[in-house]
Amino acid sequence: MRKIEIKTGPKLEDYQAYSSLRGTVDSFLETVPQYVEKLKGKTIWMINSTATGGGVAEMVPSQMRIMRAMGVSIEWMVIETDDVEFFNITKRIHNAIHGSGDGKFSESDRDPYERVNRHNLQQALDVIQDGDVVVIHDPQPMPLAGMLKKHRDVRCVWRCHIGLDESNEVTRAVWSFLQPYFGDYDHFVFSLQEYVLPEISGRTALIPPAIDPLSHKNRMLQMHKCLSILVQAGLIESREPRLYNAYKHQVRRVMPDGSFGQVNHPDDFQLIYRPIITEISRWDRLKGFKQLMEAFVYMKETNARRTDKDALDYKRIHMSRLVLGGPDPLFVTDDPEGAEVLKELIEYYQSLDGEIQKDIALMLLPLDNPKENALIVNALQRYSVIVVQNSIQEGFGLTATEAMWKRTPVLVSGAAGLKFQVNHGETGSINPDPTDIPRLAAAMEYMLSHQKELDKWGFNAQTRVVERFTLFSQIESWLRLLSAV
Repeated sequence: MRKIEIKTGPKLEDYQAYSSLRGTVDSFLETVPQYVEKLKGKTIWMINSTATGGGVAEMVPSQMRIMRAMGVSIEWMVIETDDVEFFNITKRIHNAIHGSGDGKFSESDRDPYERVNRHNLQQALDVIQDGDVVVIHDPQPMPLAGMLKKHRDVRCVWRCHIGLDESNEVTRAVWSFLQPYFGDYDHFVFSLQEYVLPEISGRTALIPPAIDPLSHKNRMLQMHKCLSILVQAGLIESREPRLYNAYKHQVRRVMPDGSFGQVNHPDDFQLIYRPIITEISRWDRLKGFKQLMEAFVYMKETNARRTDKDALDYKRIHMSRLVLGGPDPLFVTDDPEGAEVLKELIEYYQSLDGEIQKDIALMLLPLDNPKENALIVNALQRYSVIVVQNSIQEGFGLTATEAMWKRTPVLVSGAAGLKFQVNHGETGSINPDPTDIPRLAAAMEYMLSHQKELDKWGFNAQTRVVERFTLFSQIESWLRLLSAV
């Protein structure tokens, strides 16, 4: 287990300088001192499985900075392992909580699951003291609570960031597998009421995820800065003179032969000159990438049959391009399933006609520099006409929240976490079934053809994020819970 040091970042007064955030911050500063007072003498420990990538690793540093500014003692640790068996079982658990997979779990699966946590235990015991509060995120470190409590008088909270809004054989099987660990926790936190298990509902709080509006992924980018990032990342062609140097590792694109190459070679992708539809997530079947690609092809083919070639609606769809972004496998060594999904997408891409291939970019985003990665995502979302999150299942979906904050119109599936955020026809569009290709294509076509509607949705979406999904409301909920647990 490794303790993570966080970098300095925006201060409270930086958030107050934004009029749209000032009311939220002022209310926060009025309310939370009572909770902070009750936490004096205790340290809050956040424990998860990774310091980079994913919503948890993005949210925790901002939470810590604000809590520390309020006088809370809070630290962050991640468990460490290179045990392939552990990665496999925890990935299966993750998928099963989303209702995916075969739902087969045995007692033999507990061996690698508990073994890795046991190997990380001593480092935790070296720093965690009696009276502290431990927040354990997601299934990977779940067995740690019981192990810690054998040696320390601590309160433990399990924060589950994933879930499914219905019960089936697979979800029942995985919760049955995890049930023996429930008794070690004093409280539970889920994102939505629909995810809460009946047997623990009496000791559960609801805290939706939230974005940090001043993080590198979400901070305002003036047009020249946004263009500079796209140039630095290799997403658009360079123009002299240049203010900034190119990133050490640039975005790569899947070529028609399946190899990885530069985004604008042999042809310029024209990212800033075309209507761009974008989805950015990890390479996961549950993210609906393939279905989105199929719907984009369907929309293009349907549009090609139109006879009014001079109509603006025809031209917008004809000119539109699709960007599917995910981690560059060069920087990911512990996600064999992600590599399989990317391979499947490449195979489908290669099966397409050469002309349609020019309109689709499977983009591989470098992960070597978290700041640069965040800025690339920020710039891509800002230069997109539509940001899509076509998830088959989604615990929440901060990629949608991020786009909504930027006033970029969103098209999301009917997955529970996404429809919780988006009001259809007001703050974005919801396509209930992400596997219904004609309906998904029609939703994209409608959005491309109703620009004034999108302007309203984008404006309303940012307001909704300010009211519900910024880090201050989230931190207030956490402090209220942690002071009472």
